[in-house]
Amino acid sequence: MHSAQGRAADELLRLQDVHKVYGRSRNAVAALAGVSVGFRRHTFTAVMGPSGSGKSTFLHCAALLDRPTSGSVFLEGQDLTAMNERALTKLRRNRIGFVFQNFNLLPALNVVDNVTLPLRLAGRRPDRRLVNEVIERTGLASRRKHRPGELSGGQQQRVAIARALVTRPVLLFGDEPTGALDTQTALEILGLLREAVDGGEQTAVIVTHDPVAASHADRVVFLVDGQVSAELERPSAEQVATQMTRLGAWARTQRPAGVTPTDAERVG
Repeated sequence: MHSAQGRAADELLRLQDVHKVYGRSRNAVAALAGVSVGFRRHTFTAVMGPSGSGKSTFLHCAALLDRPTSGSVFLEGQDLTAMNERALTKLRRNRIGFVFQNFNLLPALNVVDNVTLPLRLAGRRPDRRLVNEVIERTGLASRRKHRPGELSGGQQQRVAIARALVTRPVLLFGDEPTGALDTQTALEILGLLREAVDGGEQTAVIVTHDPVAASHADRVVFLVDGQVSAELERPSAEQVATQMTRLGAWARTQRPAGVTPTDAERVG
């Protein structure tokens, strides 16, 4: 923990020598192979890589939805890998927000009830003023009583973002948050994420395959074969696409023996 505390004061999240291995012996697949990377407060980072590079595993380990095989994950200097499941669950409810590609809304609940669900699960009484503020910020004021089935995909993702923001998390994770949306709606959603970071409250880390989405980030981290292979600061979509083309060609020639395309798809 001391080494983490000695890092830059503005670093919110750090993965230190994180490994994640699925399976045993000859059937083992190394989804992450010693990832060390930090994320500064109030920044927006996109994580990209070819199929099988470990993006999804990276996100799950960074959020401790899945425990690393070895290595440490620090949030505000605290080693999350040393915490028990009960403490982790409480931390995730209070400090971390999640936005997924498939929205993960409860179909029987209206917008307000879906947004306030994390607070209720944590045993906290929703602050009506804060709930209203989040719903306004995400453009849902006229949809408060609608259920997910009565909303477009973009509106459902706005609900998911509002739900992620309502606990005032320090860290916001997105797993392909614009993957199921059309181009214009995706840009609107990215604008909301950008606003959450620029407002000074959140730090965002998203996994995406879309160079346009990545170009909205302050920084892009590229993974290949479970390792950080490159980074870009404030990139254009064209720069991201060029880097991805290079990495894709490199990854096809470097895939470890015994790792099949099916294995690669599983580790993200």
